[in-house]
Amino acid sequence: MTKSLLVSASIAHVEELMSWFRDREAVSNWGGSPFRYPFSRESFLEDVYWDRMPTFVLLDTVGTMVGFGQTYEKEERGHLARLIVSPGHRGKGHGTVLVEQLSEKARELFSCSEFSLFVVGDNEVATRCYAKAGFEEASYPSGDIHYPSYKFMIRKQS
Repeated sequence: MTKSLLVSASIAHVEELMSWFRDREAVSNWGGSPFRYPFSRESFLEDVYWDRMPTFVLLDTVGTMVGFGQTYEKEERGHLARLIVSPGHRGKGHGTVLVEQLSEKARELFSCSEFSLFVVGDNEVATRCYAKAGFEEASYPSGDIHYPSYKFMIRKQS
């Protein structure tokens, strides 16, 4: 795979991202059960915490958006959130690149050396991608609501 670039997302990127979701289940699996569907531009921006969370897109060498992700600090870790690869670009290694570059961005933003994320338990493709990047299943953080259909994973920096 050729070199990709992680950049700050724009409203235009978010509008493109909205086209990647065809049903409530897809949105819920990606954004969590509170994410509204059908959504409007305004509700999508609210539910993705546009004004409150560092938001990035992965661009390929010709500038096509191939991935999206967010990060925030959670229990002294860089937490990766709402990770997704464009439906037309899956299976080409973009997920691994997205995880690696977003982890590096979290390290820069939060001075952290560990990372975490949630994944839908039956999403085997994503779970394999995260495991390939060094993530392992872990106990839910104390105080978090436990959603039985989601796994919590962490990666410790070596």
